[in-house]
Amino acid sequence: MHWHKPDVHGIKPNAVRSHTMSLVGSKLYVLGGSDSAENFCDLLVFDTETMFWSKPKTYGALPGPHRAHSATVVGDRIFLFGGGDGPNYFDTLFILDTKTMTWTQPELSSAPPVPRRAHTATLYNKDIICFGGGDGQKALAEVYILDTESLKWTKGNPTGQIKPGPRGYHTSNMVNDESLVVFGGSDGTECFSDIFTLGMEKGGNWIKRKVVNPFPRLAHTATVVGGMLFVFGGNDGADYVQSLNALNLETMEWISVPTTGTPPSPRGYHTTVLSDGRLFVFAGFDGQSCFDDLHILELGTYAYLTTEKNKFKLGGV
Repeated sequence: MHWHKPDVHGIKPNAVRSHTMSLVGSKLYVLGGSDSAENFCDLLVFDTETMFWSKPKTYGALPGPHRAHSATVVGDRIFLFGGGDGPNYFDTLFILDTKTMTWTQPELSSAPPVPRRAHTATLYNKDIICFGGGDGQKALAEVYILDTESLKWTKGNPTGQIKPGPRGYHTSNMVNDESLVVFGGSDGTECFSDIFTLGMEKGGNWIKRKVVNPFPRLAHTATVVGGMLFVFGGNDGADYVQSLNALNLETMEWISVPTTGTPPSPRGYHTTVLSDGRLFVFAGFDGQSCFDDLHILELGTYAYLTTEKNKFKLGGV
């Protein structure tokens, strides 16, 4: 696997952190975020084929400045939920139709969850599974489910002998189209190294997995590549890091992944997206400065894992 910094064209993006980056087709949609001085409401688009940045004109009910929100791709639409602008936390839902570049703020058929940011929102069938975050007073551990057709929120009540504690700036990934894998995060005091899975059948069931070589991490990114979970960057509770680690989801063993080239500098609050056998890493924060750089990790022989559709048994029970 090889890191490189591509030659990019078009407009120059802001240096940001706590933004989102979503893949629709071959384009990356970068929403919001902040630097050390202000929050942004910008929408930028990066074409992964032409390496071109643009700022398209949008229409409709535009969201205001926001950071630490979630953005979930549902077909050609992006569902933006929550986030904040500093002192204010949001419970609002906006939807971007990427075909018409039109924003809507739809009328919901139920009350939303309490305002929050630093949560995760992951697609499962036609539902978005929202977990954790913070409301400005405390970290949260609730599960909420948004039906993307009826636009109804319901509070989940999953079972489980051990459930994850309140946390934000964790990651959540759907694997096997049936289990949510939650890693790390922080409650504002402790940086976590634990792995929980939420089985989605029959109302949901939490399982705390036994992990080999665990390490604490928050404000990282996690990307599913076949039966592996690739984690890049973040903060270990003391420092920002630039390491690339992979979790074998069958054995629940962490390994350090060797790469060539020059990796991105240590950072957290960045974004990482998988497209066509490549991991695109954009922006972030190192405790002092925000970044506007884009890096690509060519997966090499690991790229074949992205084409595998076979289910596997999650380990660590």
